[in-house]
Amino acid sequence: MSKVKMISPEVKNVPWQEKPEGLKGAPIWRYSENPIIGRNPIEGVARIFNSAVMPYEDAFIGVFRGEQTNGIPYIYLGRSKDAIHWEFDSNKIPFVDEDGNPFMPIYAYDPRLVKVEDTYYIIWCQDFYGASIGMAKTTDFKTFVRLENPFIPFNRNAVLFPRKINGNFVMLSRPSDSGHTPFGDIFLSESPFEEKGASRDAAGRDSINTKIFGKGGRGFALAGLGKGGKSVGAPPFFRRLFPPQYSRPFKIN
Repeated sequence: MSKVKMISPEVKNVPWQEKPEGLKGAPIWRYSENPIIGRNPIEGVARIFNSAVMPYEDAFIGVFRGEQTNGIPYIYLGRSKDAIHWEFDSNKIPFVDEDGNPFMPIYAYDPRLVKVEDTYYIIWCQDFYGASIGMAKTTDFKTFVRLENPFIPFNRNAVLFPRKINGNFVMLSRPSDSGHTPFGDIFLSESPFEEKGASRDAAGRDSINTKIFGKGGRGFALAGLGKGGKSVGAPPFFRRLFPPQYSRPFKIN
């Protein structure tokens, strides 16, 4: 472990297993005791995967995609002393709006967890007239306040940077379509992040007449939803990070 450099705050109890003897040409290797989380980890949840874990109070905390026995995914909170043996809350994360009222997404999956300054942010994929990015914040992992959607649909796979750049929050995302996206361009967006709780439309979904991550750190006000759930007044707000002529797929051997 002494030869490994971690570009992060010190984590004294980071789990570690030495490289298997004879393994060559691989920068990472699987933990020999996988899977560390088995099936049916808690009542009503068939399996847990696609997790995001980070150090917290001399232990570890994480947000996990919990695939319920009815097939609908939600986000569950887990805690561990060693990042190997996990205990999960029996109920899904209870998201609320800025007034403290329950505000649960229709579904939620593939969460990310990142700390920016003194606040922890959870980012996930949810339903907002199609696949879109959901966000919430917490400072104590007890109260989880949902924020406005950073983008209109369709978008997913968001990654919020763990620190601001030039005073702005910065996020990578992958604009998509309503199906299994045949394209995969990645976009870089930045925002001063005017924190306001998410609002809702008559159907209980998020309203989009709020500010979003915008090009050059500007927020754009959207006019709202038109007939059939189509967005209106939506300006172009992405800055292409990897143009097609400079991008190509890569694979790990």
